[in-house]
Amino acid sequence: MSKATGSGEFALIREFFASGFPRNKHTRLGVGDDASIVMPPAGCDLLQSIDTQVADVHFPATAPAHLIAQRALRCAASDLAAMGAEPQGFHLALTLPNAEYEWLADFASGLRDAAHELDLDLLGGDTTSGPCLVISIQVQGWAPAGSALTRASAQIGDDIWVSDTIGRGALALPQVLENPAQFSGLARHYYFPQVQTPLGIQLRDLATSCMDISDGLLQDAGHIARASGVTLELNATAIPTIAERTDSRWLQCITGGDDYQLLFTVPAARRKEAEALRDEFSGIARIGKVIAHNGEDVLLQEEGRPLELPQHNGYQHF
Repeated sequence: MSKATGSGEFALIREFFASGFPRNKHTRLGVGDDASIVMPPAGCDLLQSIDTQVADVHFPATAPAHLIAQRALRCAASDLAAMGAEPQGFHLALTLPNAEYEWLADFASGLRDAAHELDLDLLGGDTTSGPCLVISIQVQGWAPAGSALTRASAQIGDDIWVSDTIGRGALALPQVLENPAQFSGLARHYYFPQVQTPLGIQLRDLATSCMDISDGLLQDAGHIARASGVTLELNATAIPTIAERTDSRWLQCITGGDDYQLLFTVPAARRKEAEALRDEFSGIARIGKVIAHNGEDVLLQEEGRPLELPQHNGYQHF
């Protein structure tokens, strides 16, 4: 493959990342200077998150560059959705083994497409050379002061909800590893996770806690439980999964991760309001209840009988 035209980091930035991205009205200065300048709206909290993906750890290194870019930005933006943030912009740090023109053009194309769909302004970043491809994306947005959703406020008696069917990303992984260039069927959910921004924003005035499911339903439910000092009791038959309860892959659905759906709690007294969200978000499902902490972070039950949790109930980063 040919090298990128021009020479050095700044030529690379000018050619592939200096234009074509959405522009946010609150951005005063974006790509091309030592730092970006953003003016948040009055009365809003600034929410920020960063996500790093490493080739052959978080995605196949041989996958098409536009698919890698789509996945990277969507996974990062999901953290904003989980906190009810209105998206504003992102910074990109890209470590490249080499600067191949065709790969960079394809990557930038996928990144632009995702940025326009997610309404995220590219604010700046950094590029460097290294032994393997590493993509770090910092995303930011805002919410009215004090309204952002967190993991730490689930209350005893709350209902537990998920935004849609889970398990698609986990069951797609074997297909993705076998054929990284294929992105139809389940593999599409792996490369194009649907960021739940509209639902997250609506949940600001309804949910008591929320997070996105990235490392597996059981493991991420434990994060809410520990942050809130409660136990999350899940009903196995109520969990909407891509594989049926009797399917041998069912356990993989609730532990495999890569869903990027929202897991949230809502007071039982406001159940009808949560159910009304189905008019716009048809996939949401009530899957359990929050109970007083009883020594376990998560309880999985079926028809009133406890189910033994697997030893590894989610993706482990180390």
